Amino acid sequence: MTSDKSPLPDGYNEHLRGLTKAIESVRDTLKTDHTLTTDQQMFARRLLYLANEPIKEAKSLLPEPNQADAATDERSSSSASDYMELVTQIEQELCWLIRSLQATQPAAHHYDEPPAEKFTTALEYATALRDILPSVPEDSPVLADQADLSLKEVDPHVGGRGDGDGRWLEYQLERALGRWGYRADTRQHLFSLEVDIVATRREKQQEPSDWIVAQCKDWTSDPITPAVLFRLCTVAFACRAMPVLCHTTELTPRAEQLAREFEVRILDLTDLERAELPTPQVARPTAEFREWRPQYRARDDRGSIPWMFYNEPGKRFSYVPGFTPVGKDADYEPIESDRDDDTHPAAGH
Repeated sequence: MTSDKSPLPDGYNEHLRGLTKAIESVRDTLKTDHTLTTDQQMFARRLLYLANEPIKEAKSLLPEPNQADAATDERSSSSASDYMELVTQIEQELCWLIRSLQATQPAAHHYDEPPAEKFTTALEYATALRDILPSVPEDSPVLADQADLSLKEVDPHVGGRGDGDGRWLEYQLERALGRWGYRADTRQHLFSLEVDIVATRREKQQEPSDWIVAQCKDWTSDPITPAVLFRLCTVAFACRAMPVLCHTTELTPRAEQLAREFEVRILDLTDLERAELPTPQVARPTAEFREWRPQYRARDDRGSIPWMFYNEPGKRFSYVPGFTPVGKDADYEPIESDRDDDTHPAAGH
């Protein structure tokens, strides 16, 4: 497909960088903005995520911009505290990219979907931010000058609530797992229990994370409680797979502690953009500055199994048979060191 790619329009890199900076500014501001309700925060973050996905897909279809052009880019995004200016800038940059690519890109049959259409999809989600952020007018002055630009109306309260029944977040995690090398299925059953996602690596890496069970909580305000963690860990032990919790809310302090001690991978929407499956959180920041006490480690502080079982063979913390924890972080090693290299450590256990 390389030979079919046309030169980028003049100014492409400049406008793309301005778009990226504006999106990051909105995302960073949302993290520290306590004036928005929980629903407004969650829906705004989700719309940014949905806008950013087609932008990344469009970038992957187009040639890499000239490095000399990138070095001369001196554009700066709007103030991070002004949602109205930032949303307007996002719309302006996307409209420029759409118009420029419509005039220069090859015919649509060269792509599954032309880059201009992917930027149009991003614009549909970005404009929906106007219905969520109270300080941003609902009518866009940018789109008022783009009467011939056809946009689908996007429900700003996308997926996951009401009729969505949580499937939106499950779909996003399923997509991320596919990118991380897994084959995933949703809405599976462990006997009488429903499991949101089960996944297995296409090419095994001889690690416990070759198998995953995941639970998705696409909630607006209710926090994640220990009961959610206990259910997930029970399913993980029964399936002999590593547990993953993907959520859009907060964890109670006790649930956060249990997630560390039971080595549950906790993912939010930004984690789904990473290049590989994140590892469990096993440490935490200190409250003091220059504190020289030993660092907290979940494996050190979680205690042990009952002493009556401690010295019995096979009694160890491990979701996946054939592995034993090693070190203070989240590493495991095979129990049997004399196995064949082609045999998975979990085989026969």
